[in-house]
Amino acid sequence: MFYKIFLTAAFIFIFVSLFVSCENQNTPKEIKETTTVDTAIIIREKLEATCSILHKAMLEADYEKVLKYYADDIIISADFQPAVKGKTAIRESYEKNKKLEIKYHSFDGKMEDIWVSGDKVYDRGTFGMSLSYKDHPKPLAYYGSYFTIWQKRNDDSLKIKYVIWNLGFNPCD
Repeated sequence: MFYKIFLTAAFIFIFVSLFVSCENQNTPKEIKETTTVDTAIIIREKLEATCSILHKAMLEADYEKVLKYYADDIIISADFQPAVKGKTAIRESYEKNKKLEIKYHSFDGKMEDIWVSGDKVYDRGTFGMSLSYKDHPKPLAYYGSYFTIWQKRNDDSLKIKYVIWNLGFNPCD
């Protein structure tokens, strides 16, 4: 019995090894995307330029400009709040910001790591911002970390698919 199991296992191992190692030389080889140093630099520059536009738009409360850089199925997840899904829900939250008279005084971020895989760009870093609102005219400052997933589009633009940020402190303390 043991002998039959051993022979069967050996046969399967040899068959799989031969199958895997023998490839048809006429079959086109799959080309895997690799990110060269030049590509990484270009993507970083593109992200920095896009983030600069987004930061300026937030300071100007130009939420329609910000929304142009979001994918339709975007998800934003922030500390102490449920995730907001889709452009429509995010537009509604921006309308609430206007009613609360939220004013951003500073808004900036620093990319620390970027990865590229297929049509996705992963961006991790830190952020800082200050804001005031109708009931609290003195600016409040926040800082923390973020993680963003960008999607490369056919026109070579980037849209935000998912972003999560965490504060670097507990504001309730």
